[in-house]
Amino acid sequence: MCTVIAYFYAKPEKVRGLEKILQEFVAQTRQEPGCIEYHLHRGDDDPNVFVFYENWRSRGDWDLHNQKPFLKSFLDKRTDYLTRDIEVKTYTMRSAYDKTRS
Repeated sequence: MCTVIAYFYAKPEKVRGLEKILQEFVAQTRQEPGCIEYHLHRGDDDPNVFVFYENWRSRGDWDLHNQKPFLKSFLDKRTDYLTRDIEVKTYTMRSAYDKTRS
């Protein structure tokens, strides 16, 4: 599986608008067939920081996700919302994933 951690650093005056957009990403992305997990977090120490924690069936599934029109549209206007560019880190999961465990 492919794990992705992405950091979004919001302009303070745009934080509410950005959060709304990112929440919409959650609903749309969780419907994608290759999406295993897709979680949005907001910083406790810095409420202007949002983090996505994502698990994908494969790197190819994540690559397909990145071609979705809603993401491309946001990426074109991201500087309106962010103080710096999105930081994205990818990882290959090295442990078994057991969905039956809570």
